[in-house]
Amino acid sequence: MLENSFKWSKSFKNESTQKEMKQIPQNSNNTCASSVNKDNQDIEVSIIIPSQNKYPLNLFTLYSLELQTFNLAKMEVIFINDASTDQTADNLKDYSPPFHFKYIHSKKKLGRAKVRNLGIRSARGSLLIFLDAEMIVEPDFVVNHYKHHQTKNNVILSGVMHSHALYSCVFPAFSEQKVDTIADLTKNNKEIYTRFRNRKGTSNEPYPILEKSDLARNTYRNLAFKAFPWYRQIIRNYGADLQGFAFPWMAFLTGNVSIRKELIVQAGEFDEEFYHYGYEDWELGYRLYKMGAHYMVSDKVITYHQEHPVGESKWKEAVGNFGLFTIKHHDVDVLILGLELSGLTDLLTMSKILREYKAFRQSNPEQFKKFQEKFIHILETIILMLQVDIRHFNILGAAGFSSEQRKELLNDTKSLSGYPNLANFLKQVINS
Repeated sequence: MLENSFKWSKSFKNESTQKEMKQIPQNSNNTCASSVNKDNQDIEVSIIIPSQNKYPLNLFTLYSLELQTFNLAKMEVIFINDASTDQTADNLKDYSPPFHFKYIHSKKKLGRAKVRNLGIRSARGSLLIFLDAEMIVEPDFVVNHYKHHQTKNNVILSGVMHSHALYSCVFPAFSEQKVDTIADLTKNNKEIYTRFRNRKGTSNEPYPILEKSDLARNTYRNLAFKAFPWYRQIIRNYGADLQGFAFPWMAFLTGNVSIRKELIVQAGEFDEEFYHYGYEDWELGYRLYKMGAHYMVSDKVITYHQEHPVGESKWKEAVGNFGLFTIKHHDVDVLILGLELSGLTDLLTMSKILREYKAFRQSNPEQFKKFQEKFIHILETIILMLQVDIRHFNILGAAGFSSEQRKELLNDTKSLSGYPNLANFLKQVINS
């Protein structure tokens, strides 16, 4: 069914764009690409989409970009196939949409940071939008990103925190519970429900229950549901400008974020030591934050995340990359992330603890000096325990605190009456 949908989409391709397409031979980096004629320098927006084994979700993402209200002559999509072993290459090698399209295929896996840097260096637009390969976007997605950058040069606009989720495909690895959830959602649309009921149950491939026409008719929204409570919690408490949130740079989520190219080049692009899953975006976001970048989130650039199976290895990869993050930035702002990651606190409490820690530093510099070393040592110990996958009991014992040091820490909590979240966390550690 999806193959027919793909063929159907070709009848809408821009003929002038088709004539501009040309094949670029394989280069020394073991990559090959097709791109529009580089003589055209009118590009204003470059959308960078890395993809590894995201077929057929990535086709729906591209289809939604074909429907943008932004001037497609001034927009390019740079799609980087990072050593996929699925059907992505077969279906995109001749893809010729109405926007400028550059297809880069790396036969060797580059990793999450390097693949995005390749997109940055290939981009001709002054505005970059990073988009995940499994995100469906609404027609005004690009134009709304573009508008936010017309008055400020140092703004970073994030849309991921307003994402919805949907099931565009039924994957063989989905649990029965997820399949039941899909069944309930598809009942909102008779046509889609019929496709779901008629799916091939013995296939080893994902079965699409959407077609390209569903994007043009907006019927895909019938499958959408609220997800990502972590994101919504931030927005509810801190608003669009994240005022008062201790970690505004967490909005730098490459699933859906825009930034001026000159700003990201000035920051030094993504750190390519982050090869596996997780934290490569926050690490760059943190550097941009320290440079003075201003973060905003918006519900005008909504995306719909197409749900798919997630491997168990992702957690270990993320923990490993978090450790790398703390080595590169041995700051309390980064070290403290271990509290939420380990489950010791929730996100909002962690933000309050950090703000109280900094307020304590300013109001009582002499007393803070004695306290700081113990606090940082506790955070380092929590991170170490997280790395070796040990539950956080007897944290002070693992940190090597003597009985005298424990007494000192207990006395510290008594002097923190004006900093209740910080004090309560220390009491939790003492009693662990």
